[in-house]
Amino acid sequence: MLKHILFCIAFLPVVLLAQMPSGGICAHQGDNENFPNNTVPAFVSAVKLGAAMVEFDIQRCKTGELVIFHDRTVDNLTDGTGRIRDLTFDEVRKLKVLKKRRPEVAPAQIPTFQEVLDCLPRDGVWLNVHVSGGAALECARILEKDGRLHQAFLATSLSMVPKLRQQTPGIRICNMSRTGKWSEEWTSEQHRKYAQQTVENKCEFIQLIKRCPPEEIKYLHDNGVKVSFMGCNDPAQVKSLLKLGVDFILTDRLTTVKAAYDKAKAELEAQQP
Repeated sequence: MLKHILFCIAFLPVVLLAQMPSGGICAHQGDNENFPNNTVPAFVSAVKLGAAMVEFDIQRCKTGELVIFHDRTVDNLTDGTGRIRDLTFDEVRKLKVLKKRRPEVAPAQIPTFQEVLDCLPRDGVWLNVHVSGGAALECARILEKDGRLHQAFLATSLSMVPKLRQQTPGIRICNMSRTGKWSEEWTSEQHRKYAQQTVENKCEFIQLIKRCPPEEIKYLHDNGVKVSFMGCNDPAQVKSLLKLGVDFILTDRLTTVKAAYDKAKAELEAQQP
């Protein structure tokens, strides 16, 4: 009986992983078309709309709490000013996150990491957690304590990998130590190096910002790496990304891009012998 129980416990992570999507659309900062970016309403809506993955950004405020916010300052997205790291938790909580281009959208509060975890399902949706520095270690501890290691990964730099793996052996990593910049065209060598270092460091995910050669996608897949692409807001580009082999597409236009993804996926599957 004891052996049977131990076997079931050991097998549980495999079962949970089998329930996770192998591909789909990632809601960048939640459903930020219809709700303020990186807020609980945006994440809840993203799940309802069928996102296979939600992406969010974590920072530590002045008093040490982990909160969900992308920009270093709150000036552009809230009714306040200042850097997150210079604001106390109480000051952060008083801010209203706005959709300044859509004033009819109700403002929302900057959530904590735990509040976001509490609003998201425990399977069926990947959690793409962007975090840097020492905050990554605390995030990993929280994910483990909350039973989320099977569905979450930390998008962070390779410099954090040894410490993260030592502290939390089951943590998944997305390699964000890119070998090129957004503003420049990448060489074949830059693409190759980014893919190679991802595999060498045993990262489970990579997040591309440029279309890379198909052979690099194949190399990543052959080594068990899931490929995400940041980002695509043009539905017309979705099918070509799927043909390239991209698994997850990050977007700010969840509804339209997901519809294009579903259509393109069905068409490509119908073409298979």
